[in-house]
Amino acid sequence: MIDLGLQHLGQSGLRLRMGGGTLAVDAPTAVDTPLVVTWTERERVAGALAGKGALAAAPRVLGWLGRAGTVIGEGWPTSFHGFLLRARPFTPIPYATAPEALRKVWSAVRAPPRAIGRVVFTLGRPETPPLALTIEREGCRVALISQALHRFLRPHDLAALAGWAGHLDLVVAGTDYDDEAATGAMIGAFDARVRVIADLTGSIRRTLGLPVRPLSVALAAAPPGTRLLEAGDGLEVEAT
Repeated sequence: MIDLGLQHLGQSGLRLRMGGGTLAVDAPTAVDTPLVVTWTERERVAGALAGKGALAAAPRVLGWLGRAGTVIGEGWPTSFHGFLLRARPFTPIPYATAPEALRKVWSAVRAPPRAIGRVVFTLGRPETPPLALTIEREGCRVALISQALHRFLRPHDLAALAGWAGHLDLVVAGTDYDDEAATGAMIGAFDARVRVIADLTGSIRRTLGLPVRPLSVALAAAPPGTRLLEAGDGLEVEAT
């Protein structure tokens, strides 16, 4: 039996413990473990910018961060501090649907300096897709698929993502506002012993003054046994 645990680090960050090793993903602050960055959103790269430890990311992300590190390829597995990483880019939700655009305009009106800072950061980051990951160690297999499951995802793309992930001990999906039910329903497509829906955007939206819904909205549409992970939570999984 392999030791397997998950901890929510706040914002979009997660820490995974498996097979005697520990790995952080998209940490919001500096960490003392190897770190993987999956995208260039401000909150996801904050830990990489604050720390100097071992880092893995897509090549353009490493170059933009000005950091040496391990390159995560999209077509081949990558060995990183005892973990085997595989990455698959996915298409996120549109940056701003009409209702969300109105919410973000109102947020900007209420706090112009904050809005200008975020726009400047967004314009300066490279055009790279977010990555879903599978992570393997000592026969244990986990998929971290971020916000890949949303209402704009076509059925054949969902099937392809689930097929790529394969058989899993654990799958973790985030969700965004308006996509909670879609995330809950779609996570059932993954062949996983344990399914988890994590809040990877709620604290960020609150900071921006944007509305949030409880994670239980996603749970209502999810398969029985699906678990929730809020900021600060941890969970233990028995991995065979």
